[in-house]
Amino acid sequence: MNLLAILIAFGVFHWLGKPKILQSFGWWSAMLNFTQKQSWLKPDWLKAFVLLMLPVLMVAIISHFLQQRHDHQLWYLILNCVVLYYCLGPQQLEIDAKKMLTAEESESDDMQWLVVKLTDEAIRRWFLIIFWFVVLGAAGAMLSRLTIHSQQHKNFTDAGLSKALYALLSYPVIWLMTLSLLVASDFDRIWRHCKRYLKRQNWYWQHRSLLYEAMDFAVENCEIEDYQSDNPQTVRNTTLSVLKRMLMVWLVLVAFIVIFTIG
Repeated sequence: MNLLAILIAFGVFHWLGKPKILQSFGWWSAMLNFTQKQSWLKPDWLKAFVLLMLPVLMVAIISHFLQQRHDHQLWYLILNCVVLYYCLGPQQLEIDAKKMLTAEESESDDMQWLVVKLTDEAIRRWFLIIFWFVVLGAAGAMLSRLTIHSQQHKNFTDAGLSKALYALLSYPVIWLMTLSLLVASDFDRIWRHCKRYLKRQNWYWQHRSLLYEAMDFAVENCEIEDYQSDNPQTVRNTTLSVLKRMLMVWLVLVAFIVIFTIG
């Protein structure tokens, strides 16, 4: 059911996009603005946590009810598709990627910034949402999206909570992305280049640096010819291609999980 929901939701999101009204999460911004002026619950981190959990628990309860009622399996699938579609994005990465290259940045000799930026956006728009959807269902997708929006909202009552929660949610996602990159690109070369990270002290906290380094190496050394490695458009398109292949690896992994679960 999860795999089918991912295919439907991501397919609709990728090919049709999302209208502006579904991209803004205006209701969540309104809730944040309202609670910012209230003093009914202290400390601020507890207020922020309760506010964050309310819509997540609501989605979880509805999802659990539909899943337990066998005559509502179609509605359960529809709920998963709608929530996942709503949480992906907000905009297709391919569209926003074209806006990332300013005249000044395009003249830079080092294109690592572009690889890092696209990778960060892919985490926020695709991978984080899909991972927690697979783990926790529709409630996981909603939790991930609201955490991201809270980070970006100036009126969130406790920025430290959203930052810590995002770090917690993204930790397994980044490690799994790194593993999927090895499969999606040149396993041997990337492994030889990046395995030095595993020899460092506290290597398990350097997951984000490892992913950035591995992505940059894969794009500029395994995927692009040397004479094209400084071309911004080529780097952008190649990075997007690698990220999509990583996403395909994830879908195959989900398919195997479904097969083994049924079996």
